[in-house]
Amino acid sequence: MSKYTASEVVQVPRFTAVGAMALGEQLVTVAKPVKRQLAKGIARALVALSSSHAALASALRDQVSLSEGGEASEDTVQCDRVLDGCWSGLHDFLTAFTKLPPGAPEAAEASSLKAAIFTGGLKFLQLTYLLEWSESELRLQRIRKNGLDARIEALGGKRFLAALEAAHAAYGKALGVTAPAAAAAAAPPSVREALDAFTEALRAYVIKVMGAVEPDEPETQELADKLLAPLAGWSVGPSGRGAARKSGKPEDEATAPPPADAPTAAPVPADL
Repeated sequence: MSKYTASEVVQVPRFTAVGAMALGEQLVTVAKPVKRQLAKGIARALVALSSSHAALASALRDQVSLSEGGEASEDTVQCDRVLDGCWSGLHDFLTAFTKLPPGAPEAAEASSLKAAIFTGGLKFLQLTYLLEWSESELRLQRIRKNGLDARIEALGGKRFLAALEAAHAAYGKALGVTAPAAAAAAAPPSVREALDAFTEALRAYVIKVMGAVEPDEPETQELADKLLAPLAGWSVGPSGRGAARKSGKPEDEATAPPPADAPTAAPVPADL
């Protein structure tokens, strides 16, 4: 005998993770006032739906890592400022020599060094932290490989080079590039897995709610209408984004069909 799962029996609209989060919140909200009236099976399915909804919300929240995409640590910011100052200082040091009277050998030497080291000027200091470190590393390698350090020292810039090397090393450690980060950030939870779990819980909830409807007991139909109203009022746009139907919405938007690969609407009673 074949065993059917909720995903095989009930199809629900396709929604984005954010849309599913909104729908889940609505379903949980409308169920709260009638929680004590729910049959045991519906109550359990509601608990599972609430749990999967909370997991989806957590997965969405934790997608943005503060250390990678948002706020940098105080140590990183400070090291970045120091490194910016060192590169800017070396640039100013060489620029000062280029202002000597025409024909001065130091002026020509400084111009040559600036062209070799600061291609594009100081714009690389405006890049994101990791990209700036890469640009800084490449310039330091160029200085060492081509003997530019000796030429800078000959002009009296040894102190600038020493400070630059130290600042670059500290910057790499702060970013976790040249040394392991103090604590590796855990991988963010999978939104796709959380969305799939929520969708499965939603299907099971729909089955329990509809299964409790008795033809000769109007109150059971009324309860089902109330519990599934958010789902019955959910429409699917071309992008798979769901939204409650809104009166006055242009017909082409309100009736737009879902993508070809999207599941059909849930078999919710027509009078919901």
